[in-house]
Amino acid sequence: MTSLALTDRVYGCADRSEIWDQPVEHPAARSFLAASSRFLRSLGEASYADVWMDITALVRRCRRLICTVPLPFSSPLLELHTAALQLTRAALQLGGIVDAGHAASLTAVAENLLRLAEDECDPLGECTREFLTLDEGGVSIVVLHNRAFIGPVKEAMARYGVMTRVGTYSELATAEVFTSAAVVGPPGWMRPSLLNAPRAEYIAVVHYNFFREYPAVEPLLFAPAISTSVVRPVIKSKPYHSGDPQALEQNALMAGASGTPVLEPGECMPDEEIHASFRLPPSQHGDRQRSSDRVVAFAAALADGSYVLLPRDADARILTVQADGPCPVVTQAPASLVGPGDCIALRSRSHHQDLMDRADALLGPSATSLRSLQAGWKSQLLEKTRQHPRGIRGVADDLRRRGARTANVSYWISTWCIRPRSQDDFTVVMSYLARSDEAATAWGQLRLIDRAHRSAGQRYATNLQQALTLQHVQQMTTAGWCEVRTAGNDSGTLIARIEHVLPDRLYAPVQALCRLRPTEDV
Repeated sequence: MTSLALTDRVYGCADRSEIWDQPVEHPAARSFLAASSRFLRSLGEASYADVWMDITALVRRCRRLICTVPLPFSSPLLELHTAALQLTRAALQLGGIVDAGHAASLTAVAENLLRLAEDECDPLGECTREFLTLDEGGVSIVVLHNRAFIGPVKEAMARYGVMTRVGTYSELATAEVFTSAAVVGPPGWMRPSLLNAPRAEYIAVVHYNFFREYPAVEPLLFAPAISTSVVRPVIKSKPYHSGDPQALEQNALMAGASGTPVLEPGECMPDEEIHASFRLPPSQHGDRQRSSDRVVAFAAALADGSYVLLPRDADARILTVQADGPCPVVTQAPASLVGPGDCIALRSRSHHQDLMDRADALLGPSATSLRSLQAGWKSQLLEKTRQHPRGIRGVADDLRRRGARTANVSYWISTWCIRPRSQDDFTVVMSYLARSDEAATAWGQLRLIDRAHRSAGQRYATNLQQALTLQHVQQMTTAGWCEVRTAGNDSGTLIARIEHVLPDRLYAPVQALCRLRPTEDV
C-alpha cells in the first residue's frame, strides 16, 4: 500500500471511528486496589524509608500488573501468589517494630492479594475478548503498555478462539488501520493521538472502574483555528461485571460505606514506581550524602514499555540510531541530550560497563595498572568531599579558587569519569590531592584509557550498524522498537524510540544507567 493510500485510509477511519469507554468491575480486584492504595497513602514520606522501600515497590508492581495485563490473576507470569506470601512474611516480621496501623494495613494488603492470586478470573481479558468478537470481519489488535506480555496475551486470546494482533501503544499509533482495537489500562496512560487521530474503526478503552480520569478526545487544533467543542464523543459503556454476583453486590455496599479510594492515573503507572525507586529521599538532599556509585539521572519511557535511566552529565554517552534516511546510522551521543523521538540502543548491561570491558580487552596487560590509577585519584577526591564541611560544593569552590575553570566534582568522583576534560583542571585536582608531581604522567596514562573507550564504542557502533537490516528499520518505524543481534558472542540489543521523559530528578546507581531495564526491574 502506498503512503498516499494509507493516508486516505487513516482519514477515512478517523471520520467514522467509534470510541468506547469500557469500565470493568471485579470484587476481589477492587478490594485489593482499595487496600493497597490506603496502605501506600497512609505511609506518605515514610514509604521512602529503608524498612518500607522493597515492600512498597512490590505493592506498586502488583497494583500496576493487575490494572494493565489481561491475564488471569492466578497466572504464574504475574507472580501475585509469590508476592502475597512475601508481603505476609513482611507483615509478621514488622509487627511490633513499625507503627501498628501501618502493619495492620500491610496485613490487609497481603490477605487481599492472596485471595486475588487464587482467583482464576481474567476480567480485563474477558471484557477484551467480548469486545473483539462483536466484529470478526476485520483485523483487530489488543494494545498493551509493555511488550513483555505480548506473547502470553496473544496465546491467552487464541485459547478462546480470538485471533488478534497484540502490540504496544506505538503500534496502534503508527501501523496499519484496524477494524477493532482494545486498549487495556488506565485511561490517563493513553496518548491524545490514539483518540483524536484514531487508526481503528472501533476502539474500546478497557480499564477497571476505579480511576478518576476517563478517556477523552482532545481537539487536534485549538481556538481560534477551530472550535474546541468540536471533538469526537466517547461513548460510555455499562460496567462489565466479572466474578461472583453476590460478591459484586456486597463489594458495592462496602465501597459506598467505606469510601473506596479512587485512583489517579499516576498512582498506577511505571512512572510512579521509577520515581519511588530512584528518588533522593528528603533526608539525603545534602551533598555530603552522595557517593561515587550514584549520579543525578532522569528516566525515559520507551516505545516497547520499558524504560532507561540516563545521566544528566554531558560527558556520559549512549548509542543512538538514526533510521529516517536510506541507511540507518549508529553514533555515540551525549546521554543527557537525547529526548522524545530519539532511538537509542540498549542491552541488559550498562553501556559504560560494556565499554569498560571492551576497552580493557584493547588495553591488554596494562589495563589493571591503568584502572588502578584511574580509581586512585577519584577515591582521594571522594574522600575530600566527605571530609569537607560543605561536601561536594565546598571542594568545587576550593578547586575554582586554585584556578580550575570547571569543577564538576560530582561527575569526577563517579565511576563514569575517566578524567576531567581539561588537562589544566586535572593538574589543579592533582595539586589539591598533593600529587602535583604525578599530574603530567597520570594525564598521559588516563588518555590511553579514554582512547580505548572511544575505540571500543566505535567498534560496537560499527558492528551494530552492519547488523541492521531493512526489516529492523521497518519494525522501528511501525512499532517503535526492534531487537538486533550482532556478529560474535554479543548479547541481543534493543533499539527503542523514546516516547517521553519523566520530569523528576532522580539519583540512580551507576550500574543502572544506560541499560535496558524492563519495568519489572524497578
